[in-house]
Amino acid sequence: MGFLNKKIIDFKDDVSGLSIEDDILRIVRIEDRKIKNYGSINIPKGIVADGEIINKDEFFKALDKLIKSTKPKKIKTKKIRLALSESKSFLRLISMPAMSEKEISEAIKWEIEANIPLSLDQVYYDWQLVGNIFDNNNNDGDMKVLVLATAKKVVNQYLEILEEFGLEVIGIESETTAIARSLISEQSAPKTSLIVNIDKNKTSFIFAIKNIPCFASSVPISEKNIIGAIAKKFNISDQKAQEIEEKDGVGLFFEDDALFDAIDPILKGLVEEIKRTIDFYLDGLKYSSSVDRVIICGKMSKAKGLIPYLSKNLGMEATEGDVREGMLSSIKDVPMIKKDNVIDYIVAIGLALGGK
Repeated sequence: MGFLNKKIIDFKDDVSGLSIEDDILRIVRIEDRKIKNYGSINIPKGIVADGEIINKDEFFKALDKLIKSTKPKKIKTKKIRLALSESKSFLRLISMPAMSEKEISEAIKWEIEANIPLSLDQVYYDWQLVGNIFDNNNNDGDMKVLVLATAKKVVNQYLEILEEFGLEVIGIESETTAIARSLISEQSAPKTSLIVNIDKNKTSFIFAIKNIPCFASSVPISEKNIIGAIAKKFNISDQKAQEIEEKDGVGLFFEDDALFDAIDPILKGLVEEIKRTIDFYLDGLKYSSSVDRVIICGKMSKAKGLIPYLSKNLGMEATEGDVREGMLSSIKDVPMIKKDNVIDYIVAIGLALGGK
């Protein structure tokens, strides 16, 4: 779904996907569904906070270094697509009586004010009809419309700063949409996927039918919690705890293991949150009759033992996210990024794939 496109886009244009996080910038350029350029750079604390650029001058320095250091060579295009974090965007699936697109445009305004905690004049928004993938629960004849909105203040800041730097922002969309596009093929069957994105500071749940997200939420369970639990258990620094997590993962959950014992309460909490969210999606929202697969991504997705643990305790198979599915490609098309690191680029890849 396109979001906040500034003009009618010729999708043959050379566009890169730029992911801005509080501690890292990533950029990817894709051509013919193959990664042609990529890069990342860590940024010090205080330059970007909660998705907003705080220190423009230092941000410019970091962005300039990123673009100049992309591999295998510098990205020349100035056109980018940008993602807004889940906390800065609002995704809603709403039901509406059958009507013309002109009538929908007007009705959407009322729905936005009713469902989003900002007044209409404070947001940019976009919408897309998606009823054809919700036939299972569309017997009432209503139209299903996916609405995406974000605060103008956030978007305007990105536009002003990035254009001052010399980049042309072609489009802005939600991080949720980019992740779903990156991990799920647009040619996939109309089944429901739950993407569990376990990151540094939170875990996000994204429900998508085909590769269109229809509901997203998050909980404060994260890699940071796990590292903290390891550090406390063994009375070591967070840095040492992170080294243990990266080396040994979640430990051995099928036998007596001190590492697993340290983080077991967090993992149990994660399983309960996943189950609770699935129940709410199926019984409360009723967008689908089942969740057909669970996809794990984020910083913790590579932790040894995590995916088998989740599969066992959820009672359904969980698999590691793979950008090759969204790219409709093979591993030959992502050779320059190490297999273990490519999942870190899911947002930038999803943005670069937008409109391809």
